[in-house]
Amino acid sequence: MPTVLFVCTGNICRSPMAAALFEVYARRIGREDVRAESAGISAPEGLPATLEARRALEGVASLEAHRARRVAEELVERADLVVGLTRDHALRLRAMYPPAAARVVSFSDLPGGSDITDPYLLRQFAYDRTRKQLERLFPMLLAELDHHTAGTRRKRIRGEGEGKSDT
Repeated sequence: MPTVLFVCTGNICRSPMAAALFEVYARRIGREDVRAESAGISAPEGLPATLEARRALEGVASLEAHRARRVAEELVERADLVVGLTRDHALRLRAMYPPAAARVVSFSDLPGGSDITDPYLLRQFAYDRTRKQLERLFPMLLAELDHHTAGTRRKRIRGEGEGKSDT
């Protein structure tokens, strides 16, 4: 199952919003095969998502069970695509996890994309704006995920590497 790991700074606003909304977007277009996770470069472990982030997703997705966590090697390793919410996040992730550098992108790297502004400590409208900014970029992000996982899917479709013999 293709997995996207969204990474921001604290994992209490942007990245959990991105993960929850991306899964909703994928399901809406019939992509039951996509999974999303989130983490933060400097996340205070165990904190819930901010009230404003939860409100921004009301009626669409829930962040009630979300608890912040720091990005870790095992999370990066199991992700098919690691998405920094800003260009700086992506640069830091590439430096922290060099073997995964080819799978790290930022929202700025997407066609028509830009850094996702941090709404932390701002009013509700900033969180609502963040949600709209994320949702606008999901079609390009899904295309990027498909690009990164195309070789794996083709291999499985042909049956190569699945224990089948060539005879």
